[in-house]
Amino acid sequence: MVSVVIPAYNSGESTIKAANSVIRQTYKNWEMIIIDDGSTDDTFFLVKSFLSSLKIEDQNKIKLHTQFNQGPSSARNMGINLAKGEYIAFLDSDDEWRENKLELQLDYFTRDSDLHLCGGGFEKKKFNDTVEFKYISFNDLLLKNYFSTPTVMLKSTIFSKYNFDIGQTYSEDYRLWLQIANEYKCIYINSILANNQFKKREYGDSGLSSNLWKMQMGELSNFIFLYQIKKINFIELMFYSNYSFLKYIVRIFKSGKLTIINIL
Repeated sequence: MVSVVIPAYNSGESTIKAANSVIRQTYKNWEMIIIDDGSTDDTFFLVKSFLSSLKIEDQNKIKLHTQFNQGPSSARNMGINLAKGEYIAFLDSDDEWRENKLELQLDYFTRDSDLHLCGGGFEKKKFNDTVEFKYISFNDLLLKNYFSTPTVMLKSTIFSKYNFDIGQTYSEDYRLWLQIANEYKCIYINSILANNQFKKREYGDSGLSSNLWKMQMGELSNFIFLYQIKKINFIELMFYSNYSFLKYIVRIFKSGKLTIINIL
């Protein structure tokens, strides 16, 4: 069984669309756990009303919980703690899955019993069409975050050791993927698995990702963290931090946020 964890905050209508994309999956052995992260609007009641309108067999597969507002990492951790599946997959409330997402990923897990993390394309592929998939090493991931959270599926046993850091607001998912990649086999499927309902980019448009400077600081904090726990050395820390800053400059140009004043 796959446990699907969806954190939601002031996002009733989009959460319903996200949930529908799970219900439409070609693979049917799933449970869905929706965590309302202390919404200040009618999100909880909208989602609850939607669930009551579903067929009984779907209602029985979905749980709706609420907590005081603590951020998406805390909501995801709560969902993980409630999950009963052999695999855990994440979906954000403003995103949605392609219909064969779970089926495609489970095929790769079946092929390789050592595989622990599987992600794929969010809105677009990262490689050309001649590449079906790529195993992503720890060093690969240090250079580039290949795993967008709404595409990620993991073996649930990972969470006996790792979890989302609720004290980190930016790039906390990337830190978790780095910790996992340092120890386990990870794969990127070169197929589009998910997309954003509002067609926003992965960075620079809205939400947490709109603050490029704080995202950059979150990414740099991940490298410092890895250095502190002796997963990379000082030379590697300097190299990956500088390379990350160059990528940040590129993002600034691409997003149109060019002034230093906006950065600070």
